[in-house]
Amino acid sequence: MIRAVLVDDEPLAIQELEYILSKVSFVEIVCTFTDALEALAFIQMEEPDVVFMDIDMPQMSGIQLTEKLRTSGIKTKVIYATAYDAFAIKAFDQSAIDYLLKPYDAERIYAAVLKIKQHIKHSSTADSQKNTAKPIERLSVWIGEKMILIHIDEIVFCAIENNRTTIRTDKATYEINDSLANLESKLPQEKFIRTHRAYIVNLTKIREISPYFNNTLVLKLEGCKDEIPVSRSYIKTFKGAMHIN
Repeated sequence: MIRAVLVDDEPLAIQELEYILSKVSFVEIVCTFTDALEALAFIQMEEPDVVFMDIDMPQMSGIQLTEKLRTSGIKTKVIYATAYDAFAIKAFDQSAIDYLLKPYDAERIYAAVLKIKQHIKHSSTADSQKNTAKPIERLSVWIGEKMILIHIDEIVFCAIENNRTTIRTDKATYEINDSLANLESKLPQEKFIRTHRAYIVNLTKIREISPYFNNTLVLKLEGCKDEIPVSRSYIKTFKGAMHIN
């Protein structure tokens, strides 16, 4: 299933695009926005597969929004959906997957969605090949203008805090220039697991698991006062990793 977000300051344009995409069985529209700034915060947190985005918007243009996503390491694919063709060159300079012109054509939109499906398939193949490589022992991350090496075993959890990605270790907290999804792809899957859209936890650091509201869980980790949530979206995977019935 392709998780999509729609961003356009015109509600009618969103409704039209939402209707066309609702006919595609493998597309799930997770959220729509008429405010570009709200969309930016959501995409940075949730990292959907694709965002269909208008270009000419009042708070922030689609081009500017995409630049902010790329700067923060978000790999969400972008399809521009606009009434203007003047920005096409700039759009493809940003590696946009496609450029749709209004008024929308259903067949043209379906072709764009197929491109996304193909890109996701290739990315999944690349990830599978990467996972067969020798597990890393140290994680290299950019902090400002320098790179530091963090030993995997020292990491307690990784999180999105105040719209920034952080790594909490036994001794320090690092704010890094990377997305949580990209960080997750680098960490060994047998040791680290996503428990929430904003948290990745080192399984070996878990010291206590408690039931929480609405059939969720909360974790207490070694050497850490924070309580880490396990949301409903990740509860099944977490229980499987921890062999909890």
